[in-house]
Amino acid sequence: MTSWQRLSAFGLASWLAMIAGVGNAADSDPSVIRKDLKARGLAVQRATAESAAAGARFTLLRDIEYARYGDRVLKADVFLPTGEAKRPRPGVLVVHGGGWLKGSREKFHHLAAGLAVRGYVAVAISYRLGGEAKFPAAIHDCNAATRWLRSSAKRFHVDPMRIGAVGGSAGGHLVGLMAAAPHIKSLQGTGGNPDVSSHLQAAVVLAGPMQLTTGSVARKSREQPDESNANKWFGKTLDQAPELYRLAAPFTHFSAQTPPMMFLRGEYDAPAVNTASRARLAKHGVETAVGVYARGRHGCWNQYPWQGVMLEDIDAFLAQKLGKPSTGVALAWKSAWMQDPMVRVSRGESHIDLEVISGGVANRVLKLPRLNNPVKTVELINPEVRDPKRGAPRLAIVPKVSHWEIKLPTLALQNPPRIRIITVGRPWSGRLGRVVVPSPATSSRIVLPAHDANIVGKNLRYEPQPHKNTVGYWSRVEDWCWWQVYVERPGRYEVGVLQGCGKGHGGSRVAIKLAGQSVGFDVEDTGGFQAFRRRTVGTVTIAQAGLYRFEVRPVSKKSIAVMDIREATLTRIGETAAK
Repeated sequence: MTSWQRLSAFGLASWLAMIAGVGNAADSDPSVIRKDLKARGLAVQRATAESAAAGARFTLLRDIEYARYGDRVLKADVFLPTGEAKRPRPGVLVVHGGGWLKGSREKFHHLAAGLAVRGYVAVAISYRLGGEAKFPAAIHDCNAATRWLRSSAKRFHVDPMRIGAVGGSAGGHLVGLMAAAPHIKSLQGTGGNPDVSSHLQAAVVLAGPMQLTTGSVARKSREQPDESNANKWFGKTLDQAPELYRLAAPFTHFSAQTPPMMFLRGEYDAPAVNTASRARLAKHGVETAVGVYARGRHGCWNQYPWQGVMLEDIDAFLAQKLGKPSTGVALAWKSAWMQDPMVRVSRGESHIDLEVISGGVANRVLKLPRLNNPVKTVELINPEVRDPKRGAPRLAIVPKVSHWEIKLPTLALQNPPRIRIITVGRPWSGRLGRVVVPSPATSSRIVLPAHDANIVGKNLRYEPQPHKNTVGYWSRVEDWCWWQVYVERPGRYEVGVLQGCGKGHGGSRVAIKLAGQSVGFDVEDTGGFQAFRRRTVGTVTIAQAGLYRFEVRPVSKKSIAVMDIREATLTRIGETAAK
């Protein structure tokens, strides 16, 4: 039984009910999540430095002193990329979580290793925890680490003008404060290198609180004072020292000087908490990005299948803001996508390489799980068949309902067949659905592309070929598709579709369902199923920020097929109506 068949056995209705906005609190139970992911061929596993490196090499320098307060020495582990670099590399500080009271830098070695093999000099730091020293000791240490790394630029071949930071949970809060308040003298401390800047050029926050005088941190300080980590870290409750909490909140210090920031959270980790911070930064002209990860709970970045996709998104963001550091090394990519033991898989930034072990493919047909990517080309890259003028032979990719197929040619090869799939965007395994998010924060338009659609039915499928890039084969009225979308700005939205329909085959009736509302439209004849036409088909109201399911369901079929759809859109046109 394939993983996709197991999904059917698990019960499609049960799985769909787990999507946010449809299920209930039990959906976020770890056992339920594990069962769901198992049905999709995925396992929840703790990330390690070795697994994050995916077979690539890095150099680890342990216990490097970065700050000293009298006899108290603070240390870091430095992860260095292998190979020569033409110019100094970007540096990234990695700050562990643990509620400000526990944790260790080793906990985030997997993130540091994953960054190192992608070309960054990654530094996992320790900092003084609340049991040893109250606030602001921890932020003093983090800022001292930034100054130390900048002052050690030549030693580690780091560009001192390209330094970022990544932190999770309490570490995410500290990274947010590092980014927002390098100019606040009381937060700098005396850990060394006082004449060096603490400014960051980019920051990634993994579910760290940006506001401390409102939200969950404030509620717990007041309602559960004995259990509040913040109360222990500050040594006082919010009501006893509101000015201290305000000083420690990154939100207080957001300004036009704040560097670009990325906010990442799991589906069940209150993703809408980022809304106020993104809006405030947008008003200051600061660029931000957001990511939400299906079925993820707090701390999901420490586990597969989430760690891999989050690391890819972090790399994409940091590469854009700090400069592309890629080593050009393709990393092994197996369990999250193709799990055939007879095929070796590696992944680059915009391609996948497959090496078929002798005898590993029946009838010369290679079967692949779907990707959430359009495909530019598929090539046979064995050197012995490359034509000096024409290049590598092209192969066809054939999308099926539950998988894709590539027919291998009958060529005499000296080595096992090597196939390269060139994708649009970083390869994303269809086993873990992708949540569509708005970007940038100020955008009024959310695009739901065909390659991120979830398919339900017997004939419907995503077709990744360049001339198609569509949800197609809509020959059954019972088949339908949906997207999971994070809507950050409540309001009234126009619903749009980019649809195609063959000549003489228009007239099918389709309903779009979103946030308890339904918008109906008749499919237009566009002269061809891939002759796409952009249309506005109605409006909906989103009352609050959060995750929603955008469904496209046929009501009736006029002719041989309903339509093809390349994308759907949500365009904000106004505020919600006053009650």
